[in-house]
Amino acid sequence: MDRFARTIEFASSHFPRHQRDAELANALYMHGFALAAHIGEALGERGTTVSAYIAEDWGWYCEIRHQTFALAYGVVAEFDEDAFLIQFIPDKPYVRKLFRKIDISEPLARLQDDVFAILQAAPSSSPPVWSEA
Repeated sequence: MDRFARTIEFASSHFPRHQRDAELANALYMHGFALAAHIGEALGERGTTVSAYIAEDWGWYCEIRHQTFALAYGVVAEFDEDAFLIQFIPDKPYVRKLFRKIDISEPLARLQDDVFAILQAAPSSSPPVWSEA
């Protein structure tokens, strides 16, 4: 399995639908803001700042700004279920900017590891597991 093309599956009833979930394009079918914010707060305690929580049509895009590139994690659960999917953006160890290829493998791996550790410590009905995107 490619280290960077992974998602995390996580189940917990402790992160129910939040009022901000109404901002999602598919708000009737999706939610995830409570878990996205929990991860963001815990990342902040680890020195990583989430600069924006953006409602998308596929879930929550949680952006982490760096000086030369942006990283993000996405969070979604369907309907009112407690099964969440957490993905990482980009899903490759590099980004392209103009004609350069920028290696982001270290900060992306750190983000993935930090999010996984945060989920391991969170109240859950089943522990987080890695899966392929």
